[in-house]
Amino acid sequence: MTTIGSGQNTAPASGGAGGKVRRSHAERSRRWFIFLFSVPALAFYFFFRFLPSIMGFAISLFNWKGVSLNMKFIGFDNYSRLFQDSVFYKALGNHFYIYLLNTAIVFVLAIALAVLITNSKLRERNFYRIMLFFPSVVPAVIVNVLWVSVYNPNIGMLNSLLGMLGIAGQNWIGDGAIVKNSLIFVMVWYSLGFYMVLFMAAVLNIPADLFEASRIDGAGTVRQTFSITIPLIWEQVRTALVFFIVTSCGVGFNVVFMLTKGGPSKASEILPSYMYLLSFGGQSKFGYAMSVAVMIMLITTFLALLLLRLTKRESHEM
Repeated sequence: MTTIGSGQNTAPASGGAGGKVRRSHAERSRRWFIFLFSVPALAFYFFFRFLPSIMGFAISLFNWKGVSLNMKFIGFDNYSRLFQDSVFYKALGNHFYIYLLNTAIVFVLAIALAVLITNSKLRERNFYRIMLFFPSVVPAVIVNVLWVSVYNPNIGMLNSLLGMLGIAGQNWIGDGAIVKNSLIFVMVWYSLGFYMVLFMAAVLNIPADLFEASRIDGAGTVRQTFSITIPLIWEQVRTALVFFIVTSCGVGFNVVFMLTKGGPSKASEILPSYMYLLSFGGQSKFGYAMSVAVMIMLITTFLALLLLRLTKRESHEM
């Protein structure tokens, strides 16, 4: 009896140890699997994102024309010169004005249109969605060429329409007082549809029971928007905000470069276009241009982190 009892007591212990070994082996296999499949993505990110940023900062410490290996180390002189550059401050002011106003207009309109178009009573929902999303799929070059012709002060469609209404036309991209607002209109027109469709998908994912219950309680469309819709899509809005801030520099550069090239008299110059002018615009000041690029990276990172901080709130699950 003693021998049998001893055998019965030791068998589960041996089985438990074997189970732990198998679980440990499975856990190690899972970790190696994740690691091996993460390496290509991490390597891609390092070589095409992180490493160029480091190289850009390193180049900003040199006086380099970009056409030879003759590089003179000057430390932070480029940054000292940058903070004494009146054109840099002009481009910085334009940069903040265009991007902050563009961001506010795009997201307010995108959320409002997403709420309106997802209304079940609107039969033309798909038509408006396609019409407003269409500019987002058109190549940027075509968009810019289109708006150059629209804004043409002599034969442009915009001034022609205003003339038919008895309103005097404007030199939309040749007048320093209104050029930034003209560029913002193009950027909003180009970006609005994408974010509207993104928010529409989030709104349509909200259970209809919530709206029915609030309607029974007497809540109207406006009350439902601010009490149900916006809180439940807030995480999507935050993510879209960061994506918008990070990608706006590319969109802004395309619009400014094709329509105004920073003119007239630097009235529409922004940091990406100023960086291009310093490096590829005939000045060949690659070291100095990289200091502008570093400032763009720092400003973009700061704005993204600031937006994440300011928009942080209690999350709601659908």
